[in-house]
Amino acid sequence: MTVLPAAPAPQPPTDPGGSSMMPLVLVLLAALLVASWTGFIVWVSTHQLADAVLQAGVAFAGTVGLCLALRAAYRQR
Repeated sequence: MTVLPAAPAPQPPTDPGGSSMMPLVLVLLAALLVASWTGFIVWVSTHQLADAVLQAGVAFAGTVGLCLALRAAYRQR
């Protein structure tokens, strides 16, 4: 009869700041929320889908850029 050694207990992450993916996920979710509302408001006011999609893309890119710049500025201080 062979006895197998017990599996080692899982260790907590060594990074005290937590996961590095969570801030990126939050930035993308915030940008998605802003873009969807922007697209909806533009579509309701103009009834042109192309304008709504274009403005939603601009809002998404602007929100991502602003959030990443704020995150970088916060991390530098």
